[in-house]
Amino acid sequence: MRTRVKKTLRIGLLILLAAFAYLLGSGKMTSESNAEALSNEDFIRLHVIANSDSEADQDLKLEVRDAILEALDEGLAAEAFARADGGETGAVSLDKEEFEEYLTGQLGEIETLARQVVRENGCGYGAEAELTVCWIPEKTYESVTFPAGNYEALRVVLGEGGGQNWWCVLFPPLCLIGVDAPEETPAGEGTEWALDQRYDVLFTEGGQPVELKLRFKTLELL
Repeated sequence: MRTRVKKTLRIGLLILLAAFAYLLGSGKMTSESNAEALSNEDFIRLHVIANSDSEADQDLKLEVRDAILEALDEGLAAEAFARADGGETGAVSLDKEEFEEYLTGQLGEIETLARQVVRENGCGYGAEAELTVCWIPEKTYESVTFPAGNYEALRVVLGEGGGQNWWCVLFPPLCLIGVDAPEETPAGEGTEWALDQRYDVLFTEGGQPVELKLRFKTLELL
């Protein structure tokens, strides 16, 4: 009798192990496996630093942020469509390397735009933009929490850069998703960004909170 019970328990344990292995292999633990597949090198952040903590400088920081996001949304969507040879669908994509290439080529334009917004608000200080690596504290966007660490970032410093910062995730384009493509693009309004499946964990259904556990790699200054 005892032998039969032990045999039954072993069979049951083997079935449980097989079921667990199946779930891992079939992708039914997608969120966890995708999170583990991501590292800090899979993201580009946007980092805007105000001149000071005065109310005027903080408000101006947000105006500069809005102008940069609007310009990048239009430019990146147009760039994606150009690389796709005028695709007919509403989904466009750029990988991280193409994103970096575009941003590097636009740094001068981004600086010019930031300085223009500053001047229009009656301020005399300048603005500098660079694609670099910087330490960013833990941040939560919607329901996703990014751990603190070094990330590649488009860093825009206004004036003395002595004020509070503003961050978002530029790649994948979480800052830009939901903004319409420029009217001259083949897809017209409602353009969607097609992203690698590894990023699915960032888009949770039902607002379930996700705390990313990224693999942090060594990033070289660009």
